[in-house]
Amino acid sequence: MSASEDRRARLLEKVERLPEGPGVYLFRDVGGSVAYVGKARRLRERVRSYFRSSGDGRRAVRFVDRYVHDIDFLSTDSEHEAFLLENQQIKRHKPPYNVKLRDDKDFLYVRVDRRHDFPALGLARRPKKVKGPVSYHGPFASAKALRRTLRMLGGIIPLRDCSDREFASRTRPCLKHDMGRCCAPCVDLVGKDDYAAMIDQAVDVLEGRVGSTLRVLEQRMESSAAQMHYEEAARHRDAIAYLRATTAHQQVENTGLREGDVLGLHRAGELAEIVVLAFRRGALITSSHHTLESELPDDELLAGFLREYYGDARPVPDRILVPLAIPDADGLAAFLGERRERDPRLNVPKRGPRAALLTLAARNAKDALVLAIEQRGHQRRLLEALGDRLGLPRVPETIECYDISNTGRTAVVASRVVFQHGEPDRARYRHYRMKTLDGQDDYGAMREVLRRRFARAPSDPLPDLLMVDGGRGQLAVAIDVAAECGFADLPLAALAKGSRRGRSLNLPAGERERVFLPGRAEPVELAGRSPEEYILQRLRDEAHRFAIGHHRKARSKESFASRLDDVPGVGPVLKKRLLAAFGGTRALARAQVDEVASVEGVGPQLAEAILEHLQRTGP
Repeated sequence: MSASEDRRARLLEKVERLPEGPGVYLFRDVGGSVAYVGKARRLRERVRSYFRSSGDGRRAVRFVDRYVHDIDFLSTDSEHEAFLLENQQIKRHKPPYNVKLRDDKDFLYVRVDRRHDFPALGLARRPKKVKGPVSYHGPFASAKALRRTLRMLGGIIPLRDCSDREFASRTRPCLKHDMGRCCAPCVDLVGKDDYAAMIDQAVDVLEGRVGSTLRVLEQRMESSAAQMHYEEAARHRDAIAYLRATTAHQQVENTGLREGDVLGLHRAGELAEIVVLAFRRGALITSSHHTLESELPDDELLAGFLREYYGDARPVPDRILVPLAIPDADGLAAFLGERRERDPRLNVPKRGPRAALLTLAARNAKDALVLAIEQRGHQRRLLEALGDRLGLPRVPETIECYDISNTGRTAVVASRVVFQHGEPDRARYRHYRMKTLDGQDDYGAMREVLRRRFARAPSDPLPDLLMVDGGRGQLAVAIDVAAECGFADLPLAALAKGSRRGRSLNLPAGERERVFLPGRAEPVELAGRSPEEYILQRLRDEAHRFAIGHHRKARSKESFASRLDDVPGVGPVLKKRLLAAFGGTRALARAQVDEVASVEGVGPQLAEAILEHLQRTGP
């Protein structure tokens, strides 16, 4: 038995001796330091799950095999005590594999302290529980955008923005009052009730409810214009446009979530991106994204993230939508609800508008992970993982992918996309129109494209990996052409389409992405959300996008030229005018001679010739 197998057997034996009740488990590394702290409603069952290989448990198994050399535990009387003890142990040991968030400083809240008769809108980084009517509105991920909104708001709702000390010492209005940006409550030019109504109006704008404010501004604009105060009317017009634009950015088609946060998760191996979309009163007020490096399975990662994200002072919403079930969700909700009157609800919607919001969050997480990988230089690690998984002789710094597309009748087009260092190199993209192929033949098209590509090898160096979109058949064509052109040693692969449903979740065997390699009877199945799947999916999606764009252009040219090409006297400009006027050749064929003749450049004689040709060539 190897040392690794002996360690695994020893750990499993210890797992079977763990208590069945609630508690906290501590994974220790080879040096005895605490590597990870977790909590569980049932200790033995939870820790045992790390040794299973089903579903996302594969990631847990890898984590245990790489980092765990010993297991300790602390029993508790209740699940709630386990959450508190876990939090305490994390702060004490600072384990490297627990979730840590470092970007809390990016969030701003608007603070309204109604203990003051005439409160100003203040900014706060971390909301604090204060006795009395103090409210926080947010969070806002962009400090720049929030400050711009507050400046705009000052021109619409003239609230004070001076300090309490300056407010108390004022004996006459300040310059901002003369500019119309302050109602001067310091010298009693506005009453408490009117000022409170203005504060309510400002809060409505910050939370996306701008209907009443827009109506007031529109009335002011019309009044100013009627009195020929055009500069003032223009300021109101600009404020209306800004409010509408801001609201358009905030609003998302959302009938299923009035107040809550929606979490999206996307992974590429140990790199994970979590996006939080914050909805308040039915409006999307802000979004934030967090890049994490973790070997933990997705459910553990999300549970740790939720504890960190809401654990200190951030307000906890009524409902949190998550993409998968969280272990011990009830206990986590009770832990998060300690600072609230009631516990939040953690839901995993499967259908309806709330499931659509999860899809939106997942798409944002995927996009954010692409950006994070580009900015943080993780591409090399992903490419190394891909090279190891496919058994390539070197890290695939340059990858080319070829895709064939048919225009529906006779035209066949192909495309090449190139990834350099894990990122698209669009200057090297190519489109191909077939020169020797007659009719639809995808294999023949791939053969022609690869021959033309290899013929340019002296001036266009070959990649570290050449991929074709398809299965064994397309791979066989690539192998034959490479050998024929003297490049038999070039690494080749074919990427077959897996199921596109639920790509962000783990798929059962047979529905994952598959890679066919030379000399291997069975394809390589890519693990869900692995580094290699991430790279190859991006590559193939880019190849499809590029090929479909060319495909549409070819079809549009083919259909545009189809029935008018053979009419003498009808050139490209006249064809555009005719099709623009009638919307297509079918409508044109049904038109009267005088209707066709009324198009610029078409006289009665040519109109008759056009209609005769269209009727002769059929519908």
